Amino acid sequence: MKTLFALLVFLLFAGGIVWLQIFLSKKNNKWFGLILPFICLMFSLLIVLNISTYNSIQTTVTETVDGVVISEETKQIESEKPGMLTILGTIIPVFIISNIPTIILLAIYYASREKLRIRNQLDKMNIQDLE
Repeated sequence: MKTLFALLVFLLFAGGIVWLQIFLSKKNNKWFGLILPFICLMFSLLIVLNISTYNSIQTTVTETVDGVVISEETKQIESEKPGMLTILGTIIPVFIISNIPTIILLAIYYASREKLRIRNQLDKMNIQDLE
């Protein structure tokens, strides 16, 4: 039941984002439609920049005797410095995957703007026909 509710909330949220993107893209000012893709791009850059903060591993060692915890110790293990190929092999797929919402919102933006452009051209033709 909880997963169904979570799915419903997610779908409503995603539908609201798509509706908002279409609404903003149809505005006369073309910059309004680029607000949500810009926000998504900034979040994806934040994700990529946060990859560098995970260069150590924290482990907890617990000693137990007959189910009773005797000692618990947390160790910080520093990982070795990765090479450039390893870094790029991690960053590029994360950047591409985290930009999927940006790509979808830009596709909605360009589709909406194209419809708006065609409608404006038809209005100009109708005005010229009336003259």
